[in-house]
Amino acid sequence: MNRLPFITVVIPAYNEEFSLPETLRALKRQEYPGQYEILVVDNASTDRTAEIARSMGARVIEETRQGYVHAIRRGFGAANGEIIACTDADTLVAPDWLDRMAHILEPEDVVATSGAFRFFDGPWWIRMLGRLFGGWNWHLAGANMAVKKTAFQHAGGFNGHINLGADVELGFRMKKIGRLVIDPSLIVHTSSRRFSLAFWTTIFHYYVNDLCLVLFRRPLFYEFANYRLGPAMAIRGMSAFRFAAPALIMLFFIGWMESPDSQFMGSVFARGTRQPQVALTFDDGPSGYTAGILDTLAAYHVPATFFVIGENAARHPDLVKRAIAEGHAIGNHTWSHPILSAMQSSAELERQLDRTDAVVRADGASNDRFFRPPHGWRSPGMLRCCAKKGYTVVTWTVDARDWIHSPPRTIEHHVLDRIKPGAIILLHDGLELRTDPQMDGIGEALSVIIRQLRAQGYTFVTVPELYAESQKTAPPQFNPLALAQEISQDVRQELLEVRQAIRFPRTRGNSQ
Repeated sequence: MNRLPFITVVIPAYNEEFSLPETLRALKRQEYPGQYEILVVDNASTDRTAEIARSMGARVIEETRQGYVHAIRRGFGAANGEIIACTDADTLVAPDWLDRMAHILEPEDVVATSGAFRFFDGPWWIRMLGRLFGGWNWHLAGANMAVKKTAFQHAGGFNGHINLGADVELGFRMKKIGRLVIDPSLIVHTSSRRFSLAFWTTIFHYYVNDLCLVLFRRPLFYEFANYRLGPAMAIRGMSAFRFAAPALIMLFFIGWMESPDSQFMGSVFARGTRQPQVALTFDDGPSGYTAGILDTLAAYHVPATFFVIGENAARHPDLVKRAIAEGHAIGNHTWSHPILSAMQSSAELERQLDRTDAVVRADGASNDRFFRPPHGWRSPGMLRCCAKKGYTVVTWTVDARDWIHSPPRTIEHHVLDRIKPGAIILLHDGLELRTDPQMDGIGEALSVIIRQLRAQGYTFVTVPELYAESQKTAPPQFNPLALAQEISQDVRQELLEVRQAIRFPRTRGNSQ
C-alpha cells in the first residue's frame, strides 16, 4: 500500500474571527486517511483571529505585512506537507476535500488542482449566479486549490509583486512544469460578501484583472477591498431595480455565449463549408414518430443524423438499428437529457455519454463520436470532458422550432427562410423522455423541406460527412483568448525592442 502524502492546509486570515471557526470545523471533519495539518497565517489582524485559530488546534504563524500575497507566501513557505492545499477563512470545504485533491494529484505529471465555487450566503440571485458560473473556474483559485510542494518551488512560488490574481499567475507558470487539473465537481462553499456588498466593483476588479493577466501576464490592480462581516451585519438583497440591471446584462451575456455558433467556451461544429450541402439532424428520439420520419427519408433517399437520448434508444432498439441499416448516422444526446447537463460534474457527464454510447454501439452504430448538448447549452467543463472522450460537439445553423409544436407551414418557413450552404438543420423526432411527444408537425413539413431544398440545388449529407468535408479546408478556429495572447506577445516584443533602442541608441561616429 502506497504511503499517503502529508498535506498542509494554508489559510491566510485578516480579521476573520466571525467566519474562521466554521472554516476550521469543516477542515477538522476531513475524511482524509493520511496526515494533515492546518496552518493559519495571521495577516496583522486586530481582532481575535489568531487566538481562535490556536484554540481550535491550528498552527498559527504571523505575517505583519498586510496583503494576500504576503500571507500566502509566508504560509506556503512554512508548510511541512508534500502537498500544500489552500482555502480562505470564509470558505467551507466538503469532508472529502483533501482526499479528492490528493487523489487528483497522484499522477506524476499532475502538479496542481483547483475546483469550483458556490455561495452559502447572500441574496438568492447571487447564490443562483454562483451556481451557474461557479463551475466555470478555469484557473488556480486560492480558496480551492492544492499543489505539489516540489513543483510549486520549481515554478518559483508566488510572485511577490502580484497581490490580486497571485493564484492565477502562479497557475500559468505551473502549467509549464506539468498538468493542472480543474475539476468542476470539486466544490467549496464560500461567502458572497464581496459580490453582495459591492457587486459591480467586485466583477470589475476580479474579471478585468484576470483578463489583463491572461493577455499581458500583468494585473491591472494590486489591491482589493476588504469586506468583513460582524455579528450585527447581514448581507441584504438588492432592490428590484438594482437586481434587474445586472440580471439583464448577465442574461444577454449568457445568451451570446450559448448561441449555437459561439466558440467562446470552446470549439463546436455549427456549420459546414460553403458547398451547397445541408445536414438534417433529429434530436431526442427515437420515439413513436421516428418510424414515419425514416419512411419519408427513405422515400427521398435522404441521409440524416439522429442525436438519440440513451434512455429512448434503449426503449426502441429496433428504430436505432433501422436508422443505421438505412445509412443514417447516430449521435449522442446524453442518457436522460438533464436540463442542466452543462453544470454536471465531468464524472456524471461521462456516465451519461458512456451509457448512451454502449446502447447505440450494441445496436450497430459506427465508432464516430458526435455529441449534441441538451438544449445546446454548454460550459467549458463540458467541452473539456467531451474533448477528453473524443467527441466532436455539434450544435446547429437553423432551428426549425418544431419542439414548440409549430404547425407544418411555420416549420417549413423557419427552415427555408434561414437556409444557407453548409447548414446543420435542427429538427426533432422526439421530445425529451416523453413517450408521446406529439411531433406531427415535422412529419408533414419534412417532405416539403426536402423537395424545396433539392429544387434550390442542395444535396443532403450526414453530420460526419459534413464535418469531414469541413476539415479538408477548415480555417483555424477563432479563439479570442488565444488571439489576444498572441497579439499581446507581439506588442510586448515591440515595446521591448523600442525600450532597448532608447536605452542603447545606435550612433555613427564619435558619441557626444
